[in-house]
Amino acid sequence: MSTTSRSLRDWRDLFTRMCRSSITAGIHSVTFQPTSGSTNEDRFIVEEWLIEGRTWKFFVVFDGHGGEYTAEYGAANLAERIGGKNRVMCSQNVKIGLEKLISRINKLLFWRIYYLDREIGISVQNLCPDPSLLDEEARALVDANIVFLRAFSGTTLAVALLDEEQDNLWVAGLGDSTVALAFKDEDGLGEAEKDTIMKDDRLLGTILPTRGLCDHALKFQSIFSTKLFFKLPTENKTKRYLDGAQDCNKTSPYVLNAADTRFVDLAPLRHRKPTLVLFTDGADIIVGGETTVDKDPEDQNRSDPAVVVGKLLRSRVDDSYAQEMLEHGVKVNWMGANGNRVTESLGNLIAGTSMETFAKFLGPAEHGEWDDNLYFNDTTILVYGLTSYL
Repeated sequence: MSTTSRSLRDWRDLFTRMCRSSITAGIHSVTFQPTSGSTNEDRFIVEEWLIEGRTWKFFVVFDGHGGEYTAEYGAANLAERIGGKNRVMCSQNVKIGLEKLISRINKLLFWRIYYLDREIGISVQNLCPDPSLLDEEARALVDANIVFLRAFSGTTLAVALLDEEQDNLWVAGLGDSTVALAFKDEDGLGEAEKDTIMKDDRLLGTILPTRGLCDHALKFQSIFSTKLFFKLPTENKTKRYLDGAQDCNKTSPYVLNAADTRFVDLAPLRHRKPTLVLFTDGADIIVGGETTVDKDPEDQNRSDPAVVVGKLLRSRVDDSYAQEMLEHGVKVNWMGANGNRVTESLGNLIAGTSMETFAKFLGPAEHGEWDDNLYFNDTTILVYGLTSYL
């Protein structure tokens, strides 16, 4: 079907086919990357656990960079490490009380994330304790070994652990992914609050946040980069990154693995009908209007992405607000009452009712092409209504 002959419904159908969407245990998820030839390096976890007769939900978004290896490993391993220990602590809840449980789960999230990162780094050091002895004959080993690729790439993450029956929510984060609570106002429009997570700090002339899993080229001594990591395939690492890591790495580590953790008591928030939202920074880029490469920074949207995403999850959205924030109209419920609400919201965030905007992003991608004037980062969003869906 040609671009010009498509209706808005056709564009929406194409968009939903290009998304990877699911609904698991009431949690709506979507991940999207339309750029032809690009691998989506985002990953996410959605799990439901029955612990001591109560249902817990565990959510994580990973925003991988430099390859999907770290995010893939985190998505495959983090839930088991946190869930198993959480079962033990919850079985002791009667004995230790809520205050101690809150503190212990905060520490659990912090240390399980910390040791996941440390384990990946130690695996490299065990395989190569003295990188100065490496020579070109080691290239085949390095190219073939997923351990090195996992350590060289990296990911940010945002975590939420929910004990809904007891109104307990723990969140944790490394880097620039976001955990937010969106609330429904009395007039049906939305506002949002989000936890405090370090965002947008960049270092060493690279594009990396200052906290995250792996990126061990910026955590280990520089000799690991020159003798080991830089022998890896580097198509996913820009020259800017490589130059920065090599020239400026004097007093590593520059990327830290110390996660922010926070406990939220949901009981006093229930009347505001909260919705839990996690997203990678692809959503920030869309909201900021940074999908157009040559857009003047002065024209970029400075609105809080958590607020904008939160408003798009409401049962109605003021059209003037959408036009002001997104420069296009939106339509709520275009996927129907049983549709994936976050996929619909992402469609509204990207293009809404604008066939021209849909065509700009989806038209070239459908034919294996891409406009170099556009930039679209991997985007993943998870949403869970803590009451009935708003």
